[in-house]
Amino acid sequence: MKKLSLLIISFLFLFISGCSYKNTILQIAPYKVNFVSFKKQNKKIFIDKILDQRPDKSILAIVTNDNGDNLGYFVSTTDLIKWYRNALKKALNANGFEITNSKKDSSVVMDIKIKKLLATFNKSKLTKANLFGDVRLKLIIHTKNETITKNISEQIKSYNGLIVDDKDFEKEIKTLLNDSIKMIMKGLK
Repeated sequence: MKKLSLLIISFLFLFISGCSYKNTILQIAPYKVNFVSFKKQNKKIFIDKILDQRPDKSILAIVTNDNGDNLGYFVSTTDLIKWYRNALKKALNANGFEITNSKKDSSVVMDIKIKKLLATFNKSKLTKANLFGDVRLKLIIHTKNETITKNISEQIKSYNGLIVDDKDFEKEIKTLLNDSIKMIMKGLK
């Protein structure tokens, strides 16, 4: 009986304390086009600068409690600048835009600033939304006559049970990234 009590106490301690989230690696899959437009656009686009302006470029997700204490984080080795550049090329092609190799051959020059990309899991919330995602970009469109700046943001929230792992965060980050590409495409039309 004593061994059973010790086993139950050990299990409860592990359950209450949860998993260790420190430095867990998130894998970000390359962008996949889910649509193809057969309508050719009259815009030739050059993707110029993509800047990652997030304070900590490696952290994509954190685990917190109701006090906002950081209980752990998930990092990625994916270069978001390269990810966005490749994703934009695929999305622009799928939407009928022509991508050029220089500013002088373009009717539109596009710059992107990545301001925020973060998923947060609140471990203390047991019955309502506890997984939050936030992406914020600044899209700057230069044409011959004007410069247009658009702020792009998306926030999502869901309930994800008591424990979250890298696959849950990867799904959340993928949704945020794909939504941001769709919003950029809308901003160009």
